[in-house]
Amino acid sequence: MAKKKSIFRRIFNLFLVLFILLILAVGGVVAAIHFDYLDRAVVEEKIQWVNEQVGLYKLPVVGYGGIFEYFQVPEGVIWPPPPPEPEPEKPDAVTVANKPAETEPTPKKSKEVKISQKDLEAQAAAREAAEKKRISKLARIYDNMSPEEAAKALDSVSLDTVVLILQKMDESNAGKVLAKMDANQAAQITQMLMDGDRRRL
Repeated sequence: MAKKKSIFRRIFNLFLVLFILLILAVGGVVAAIHFDYLDRAVVEEKIQWVNEQVGLYKLPVVGYGGIFEYFQVPEGVIWPPPPPEPEPEKPDAVTVANKPAETEPTPKKSKEVKISQKDLEAQAAAREAAEKKRISKLARIYDNMSPEEAAKALDSVSLDTVVLILQKMDESNAGKVLAKMDANQAAQITQMLMDGDRRRL
């Protein structure tokens, strides 16, 4: 009995030490982000990459539908997966045996392709997610450019696309890029950004 208690005590102590180390590690990362020792955008990008690779969004407590729901479902991923379509019923042997033989061959009809509303919505969601991913990549590229280069490159892009890119960029970088743009163009973009925020509210 004493041996069992000592084994349980050791296991409990081991889990306690691991739990404390985990809390210290998480606390260290949070403190490093808070005191600007780590770049928040870089850390969030790494966490998002790990989330996509490992599937952290599937975890019951911190993932989709969990208590904390910290890890979001990546763009372009449908989670939880849609339920499988029910298989069509197959005729049993008795029904086939009682069926009268056909004398004339029936002409073959071309198969009609039916797409359900759910499939259409899933395709639209996948397209939207892919577009958001492309915009995020572009925003990261423009974040790493100088404001002059970014403003010059965005000068020949449609205003709708510019607005989408600026919304995903770091706010300070987006402000510097707007400052380097033509005054009329910058005013139009600002108005579009404002209208978008109002619609969201």
